[in-house]
Amino acid sequence: MVDLTDEQLFQRYTDGDEYGFHLLMQRYEPRIQGFLRKRLNDEERVEDLTQDTFLRIHRARESYDPSRKFSTWIHTIANNLLKNEFRNRSRRRETVFSELRPEASPAGGASRPVEFQADVADPERETYRSELREAIDTAIERMDEHHRIPFVMREVEDLSYEEIADAIGIPVGTVKSRLNRARNSFRSLLPVPV
Repeated sequence: MVDLTDEQLFQRYTDGDEYGFHLLMQRYEPRIQGFLRKRLNDEERVEDLTQDTFLRIHRARESYDPSRKFSTWIHTIANNLLKNEFRNRSRRRETVFSELRPEASPAGGASRPVEFQADVADPERETYRSELREAIDTAIERMDEHHRIPFVMREVEDLSYEEIADAIGIPVGTVKSRLNRARNSFRSLLPVPV
């Protein structure tokens, strides 16, 4: 079964063979985690979103279109979960008070009460960065799928042209062509220069 394509494994899984899903998880779990790690600096959330990706695959197994590449489908799901994560983070700003409290006073004395220190990021800069990230995510979301997927795999996941070609199942030349069009599309969709 290891020699079967992703699409064949998924078909076997939808036909009731659980091992097909197990093999797909072995193939894609490291890829999905790598994709998420490049955007999230939170290992726990990377693990959660990786599990959520496979859970969504499982729940949507009946709606999978076998004429589509499985790799494109799973990356689209992971990318959508990531966008939701960033959207949710921008809506709620969590503060962990233990991170705000210095461990000891500068003179080496006992810990002081919580203070807001001057070395915190500039709120205007943080707002700009948040708005820029949202604009980038929106621009990526508005791209055609056949441009968006290789664009995300190259620019976010930092995969090589060969890895993208292998994952999507197209020639390397086609990957380069789509990436060129995707970059032009991205520039035209992004409302501000980066």
